Amino acid sequence: MPDLGASPTEELVATHCPYCALNCGLQLEVRGGRIAKRVSWKGSPLTRGALCSKGMTAHEQVHHGDRLRRPLVRRDGDLVETSWAEALDRAAEGFLRIADRDGAAANAVLSGGSLTNEKVYLVGKLARLAFGTPHVDYNGRFCMVSAGKANIAAFGADRMMTPLSELENAEVAVVVGANLSAAFPVALPKLLDGVRKRGGLVIVVDPRRSRFVKDDDLHLAIRPGTDTTLFNALLVEVMHHGEIAGGFIRDRTSGFDALARSLRSFDVEAAASECDIDVEAIRDAARVIGGTKRCMYLHGRGPEQQVGGVDNVTSIINLGLALGHVGGPGRGIDMLTGQRNGQGGREWGQRCDQLPAGRSIENDEHRETVAEAWGVDAAALPRAGLTYTEILDAAGEGSIKGLLGICTNMSVSAPDLTRVEQQMAALEHVVIIDPFFSRSARHADVVLPGSTFAEESGTITTLEGRVVRIDQAVDPIAGLDDIKIIRALAERLGAPSHFEFDGAEQVFEEMRVVSAGGFVDYSGITYDRLRRDDGVFWPCPAPHHRGTPQLYTERFAHADGRARFTPVEATPPVEPVDANRPLVLTTGRELAQFLSGNQTMRIEAQQRLAPVPILEVHPDTAAEHELEPDGFVRITSSVGSSVIGWRPNVDLRPDTLFLPYHWPECNRLVAAHLDPISKIPAFKYTAVSIEPVLIESLETVPVVDQLSVHEDVIVST
Repeated sequence: MPDLGASPTEELVATHCPYCALNCGLQLEVRGGRIAKRVSWKGSPLTRGALCSKGMTAHEQVHHGDRLRRPLVRRDGDLVETSWAEALDRAAEGFLRIADRDGAAANAVLSGGSLTNEKVYLVGKLARLAFGTPHVDYNGRFCMVSAGKANIAAFGADRMMTPLSELENAEVAVVVGANLSAAFPVALPKLLDGVRKRGGLVIVVDPRRSRFVKDDDLHLAIRPGTDTTLFNALLVEVMHHGEIAGGFIRDRTSGFDALARSLRSFDVEAAASECDIDVEAIRDAARVIGGTKRCMYLHGRGPEQQVGGVDNVTSIINLGLALGHVGGPGRGIDMLTGQRNGQGGREWGQRCDQLPAGRSIENDEHRETVAEAWGVDAAALPRAGLTYTEILDAAGEGSIKGLLGICTNMSVSAPDLTRVEQQMAALEHVVIIDPFFSRSARHADVVLPGSTFAEESGTITTLEGRVVRIDQAVDPIAGLDDIKIIRALAERLGAPSHFEFDGAEQVFEEMRVVSAGGFVDYSGITYDRLRRDDGVFWPCPAPHHRGTPQLYTERFAHADGRARFTPVEATPPVEPVDANRPLVLTTGRELAQFLSGNQTMRIEAQQRLAPVPILEVHPDTAAEHELEPDGFVRITSSVGSSVIGWRPNVDLRPDTLFLPYHWPECNRLVAAHLDPISKIPAFKYTAVSIEPVLIESLETVPVVDQLSVHEDVIVST
């Protein structure tokens, strides 16, 4: 329970950081209706008051001068300020006009993984009941869906199975494609230090050595795109040495024999050559992993954001299952969710193939359950729609004409940004909800000021599956919070009876009812309990239930209780390196920035730490391409080119480049190649070439590409 004591003129409000999925707890001191400062919350779950620089400055966005304070509508080509009534009327009229003329499916909704659970639930409900469209998806399509698809296939559910605190009991930690130094700097590096201090080993699989990697760790710097090959090789090695968990495989899994048959002719030495690492390093890793019962696997976007992303994650799962590394102390095969509510964002129905509480929109029983709770005929619910990138493609082709975007910035975050600009420009009607004017809002016909984390209440589900509560600290600066905006749109779209909520807690009460009886069960969780217990792990089917921090101790989520093995082979990139584009560009986070930077790039302290995108190049590669120190480089892919500064990084493979994705200079280079199952873009593999650029040859020196509220906007009253 947080210490909420304050003087009579002050109030301390407990909440959670709005950035990554650790959801570090913090308190906001409120004076006179404004946030005065951030106060440490020592009793907050998992991180106990610790914050990175983003969390320490997060409150600065709330009263920032760039905040949208009034709605905007486009008149005579310009965006101008107007009233809420006119803006909401204009927003709804455009969608109704398109639906009447071209059908409901000509409209689409794109949302974000940072929304509260309540807003996620309402966005999905808005799309299905008010818009009547199947086309609703979210920017988690760019990060977690490969892991989610693999987990559902193997285990029957999509959630981290083991709390991170169990690293205290692990003897081995395998970190795959996760830059913990930039993505989760508060808790995870310290937990890994605990593994090392107890004499355990940390194994890191990544083409790039991040700051959290220590000299005594085993670093497997594989060639980009060879994750499945490596984990198949590790599995063959542990099978060869008889280290698999035969009793566990027999009693709790299915499909192992087919997997073993698929690997009979697998050549570990050939795999080492393909991965471009020493075969003895593979054998060393296999001996360590196979020689312990307490191993935790933590995988991030590295193996997931590839055209073989689902297969990559499946290969990790196959290894862990074969060794029985699930369902107990110090054991787990876990994906590291990235966005603030990346977990809840993929549970509550804003995905194109999903209904609330993790239910499938194509499952007739699931449809009946949700339809009954909503008071509608199941036949009226749309079936599965298009994914995020496919929605943009359909916009460019003309079949989707109207788009509502909330908390997502496709003009920075989507692949192949040159094409995205054309797709957005082709839309007839665009409505954007965001606290700040984003690059995507340049295409809007209506911009509605969204609320920040301090201006709303609700719940978030952390990367561990722990549901936590955020409390509103101040009134929304523009007058309406996002829940009220969604309700107002629903009323104008003809579905008022389904959105009669006065606040987040009422929405959550309906969510509890909808989730009851399913695996993603929140029905035993209440708002009061969330504050009293500092969070509750789902599933929690009853008020007296303690929640479920550790999944799969006795059975998996499939109907028969068994986990599934699935044979997989490496999937080659669509555009592999060649003589013209001999290097691989991989992308990732910069510690000081977050997602598209629409929030963090407005905070002075964060901008000082990372003001512009910088390409990382191995010194040998830089010398080969005659790059000048402190100079600029042109990096070119099949779909675009960017000119940016560079810096040497000896901890990077010579055939690999690294670029943070928070600026459009990055995704301008990434083609829209998708995993066929998850439809995730292959952000981690882009074949590119580089060449030096002299400053004298540039018309202007590149600077950070950022929009303020006033760009493309005429402010008038």
